[in-house]
Amino acid sequence: MSAKLSLKTLFCHLPVLLLLFFSACKNDELELVKENENISSGADFIKNNYQLSLFSAAIEKAGLYEQLNAAGPFTFLAPSDAAFNAYGIFRASDFDKMNPDSLKMLVQGHVLRQRVLLQDIPVNGIDVRYATLAGTQVYASLASNFGGDVSRPINTLYYNGALVTRKDVQLTNGTLQLLNKVMKYSRGTVQDWLNSRAEYSIFVSGLKKFGLWDKLATKGPYTVFAPTNAAFTTAGITAEIIEALKPEAYNGNRLFGGYILDERHFFISDIDILYYFGNPTIYLKELENDIWCTQLTVNRENDKTLNYGLRLKKSRTGSSFTTSIARNKDMATMDYLTDNGLVHSSPGVIARLTDARK
Repeated sequence: MSAKLSLKTLFCHLPVLLLLFFSACKNDELELVKENENISSGADFIKNNYQLSLFSAAIEKAGLYEQLNAAGPFTFLAPSDAAFNAYGIFRASDFDKMNPDSLKMLVQGHVLRQRVLLQDIPVNGIDVRYATLAGTQVYASLASNFGGDVSRPINTLYYNGALVTRKDVQLTNGTLQLLNKVMKYSRGTVQDWLNSRAEYSIFVSGLKKFGLWDKLATKGPYTVFAPTNAAFTTAGITAEIIEALKPEAYNGNRLFGGYILDERHFFISDIDILYYFGNPTIYLKELENDIWCTQLTVNRENDKTLNYGLRLKKSRTGSSFTTSIARNKDMATMDYLTDNGLVHSSPGVIARLTDARK
C-alpha cells in the first residue's frame, strides 16, 4: 500500500520536478569556449556563435570571411550583438546602408595582425598600441586590481575604450576578445570629425567665433566633449545668438574652451584605469589664463558600463561650480577616435552665456 502511495505521489509531483530540473539547466549565455574542445578558426567560430551574429554578417558582407579563416595569427576584437545594437545595427541588412569601404575598414579595424593574449599586455599600462588589418592602431589598457575593490574586477582590459567581457578565447588561427561596444575610428583630425557632422554646427560656430577652432587641425592630441545642437538650444544658445555675440564681451574659454582638453588623449575608460593606480576618478584641467577648471568625473555602473560628468568649476579648490552639468551614459556616443585625438558627444552644456559674460 505504501509503495503504491509513494509511486502515486511521485507521478503527482513529476511535472514540478521536471520544471525545476530544466530551470536549473537553463543557460542564458553561451560559453564562448571550452578548453581544448571544438576549437575552430576565427570566422567559423564567429559565425557559429549566437552572440556574434552581427559581427559575422559584417565579415561576410565585407568579403573577409576567407581571409579571417586563414592561418593568421589574428586577434579578433569582436563586438557582441548588443554592442552593435547600441551602435544602431540590429540586423544584417543594416550593414547595406554603409559604404562598402567603410564596412571593410570597420571589420579590419577590429582584427589585430597578431595573437595578443591577456598575458602579453603590460599590466597597469595605458594606451599600449597594436596594429590592425585596416592599417590603424588600437589602444589597449590593462589594470589589475590589488586593492580589493569588488566593483572593479581583476584584470580589467579595454581596447579603445571598449571593455573586454570575455578574454583569450582559443582559436586555431589566433584568439578572440569579446567587446561590449563597437570601436569607432575616423581618418582625419578632430576638426574634420566635427566639421562633417551637422549636429555639432553650433559648437563649431562658437569655436570659430572665439579663435578656438584652428588648433583642432594641429597635432594635438585633444580630447573634446562636443555638445550637440540640441544641448546648446536647450541652454538658450542658438546659431543666431552665436552669430550676434561680440567676442570682447564674453570669456570664450569659459563658454566653449572648457570642452577641450589640450594635450590629452582620454578614452573615458582611461580614468577608470587610473583608479587602479591610486588616482581619483576625477580629472581637473585649468582653463587657459583663468582660475576656472573643467572637471571630468567618470563613474562605473553595476553593469560595468562607464559614464561621465563634465562640469565647470570656478577654482581648483573649493566646491563652487556653474549650475550646468553635462552627463552622458550612452556608451555608443563616446570614444570617437581620430588621428589627433578623441571626441565624446555631450548631451548637455557646462556654461551658459551668463557664466561667460565679462
